[in-house]
Amino acid sequence: MSGISSRLDDLTRAFGVPGAALAVWARGELSEAASGVVNIETHVPATPDTLFQIGSITKLYTAAICLQLVEEGRLALDEPVRTWLPEFSVADAGASARITLRDLLTHRSGIEGDFFKDAGRGEDRIARFVGMLGTLGQVHAPGAMFSYCNTGFVIAGRLIEVAGGEPWDKAVRRRIVKPLGTPAFSTLPEQAMRYLTAIGHLSTGDRLFVSPIAYLAQSNAPAGSMPMARARDVIAFARMLMNGGAAQDGTRILSPESVRAMHEMNVTCPPRMNIDAIGLATFLWDWDGDGRYETFGHDGSTIGQAAWLRYHPASGTAMALLTNGGNGKGLAQAIIGEIFSTHAGIAPPAPPAPTPGLALDLARYAGRYANVMETVEVAVEGGQLIATTISSPDFAVISGGGKRVALAPVEPSLFVGTPPGMTLPATYHFLEADEEGRPLILHTGVRAHRRIAS
Repeated sequence: MSGISSRLDDLTRAFGVPGAALAVWARGELSEAASGVVNIETHVPATPDTLFQIGSITKLYTAAICLQLVEEGRLALDEPVRTWLPEFSVADAGASARITLRDLLTHRSGIEGDFFKDAGRGEDRIARFVGMLGTLGQVHAPGAMFSYCNTGFVIAGRLIEVAGGEPWDKAVRRRIVKPLGTPAFSTLPEQAMRYLTAIGHLSTGDRLFVSPIAYLAQSNAPAGSMPMARARDVIAFARMLMNGGAAQDGTRILSPESVRAMHEMNVTCPPRMNIDAIGLATFLWDWDGDGRYETFGHDGSTIGQAAWLRYHPASGTAMALLTNGGNGKGLAQAIIGEIFSTHAGIAPPAPPAPTPGLALDLARYAGRYANVMETVEVAVEGGQLIATTISSPDFAVISGGGKRVALAPVEPSLFVGTPPGMTLPATYHFLEADEEGRPLILHTGVRAHRRIAS
């Protein structure tokens, strides 16, 4: 694929990304490129062999192992979690008894999703984490809506350990990494240090700096806190899914039925969000607007690193982009559009834009909306809505709070605003009005925030 390296260089500089690695599978050929540096202090160049943190793309691996165990009769998607974890408990007793594996894998359990308390290290760290959830609340009732839930995938990781009889890390290596032939894929720092690795970068204003925290709590690994990979490793996983669950050498990793289950809609997202629907862990998109989901993948974000996977089975096109800071979302949007329009004849639609002249009673949207990670204060200032995000003390590095974003209406339930330092607008959905017409839920950043004050 000619020009991929120079194009990545140009876009990386344009979007202020310190380093990036890109792998593309198209027309039966793998192309790779890398740009920038793994660390702005050491100036070591990034290469296609560099490991970046893939963040929540890990959730696809966790879901695949769960489905392997379903195929083996050791787990079931629609049985309560307590079938295998009798001690499982969150603050809501009814939710504790009802939540199923499917709820966990589709982000519809309603459990507060960003509980990042560190349960330490060791092979029992995931069990210890799940044991800490007894006081964790709900942002909504199980099954009521989609709200991104890291916590649920750590619970799914514990189900893998109990039903499969081995620690999650070993299950990933034995069941996915080795059959795929991607040995550099690392779930622990002592594995990753054998390779060239990228560090994340954060920003204050216009200045980037190396993140003081290399990775999130290891106990959250099944949700994506630690795993690192080469871009080509992620492409190998996507190719397996596009090949009906078989690795390149024919090794069967998933049944075709399990792959179809990953790609079937379980819950839809708020309209015109940056994700259309959720399968089993998988993000689903209907880019051509024909009512069918034809593009799949996942995004990942850790401290100062971000990753994107997209694949289009009908054309056999897949793309993995891994970055370590800066405006990665702008970079990803540009690259995804170029690759899929060229090789698949399809591309994501433009983000929603404000509707000129739309007059609304802005006062009814004002209020404080919160989840465990952050509070969003929405106020009317100078005839427009301003949303200010305030991180909870434990999550300041993760959430990046303190942002003030001016919101413009697209329709009565949807506003858009561009966060500082970004080039793409974020969506703000105001949902479930009370008897006075005030929204009860603010859905932004793929998460539900419940109104807590006017």
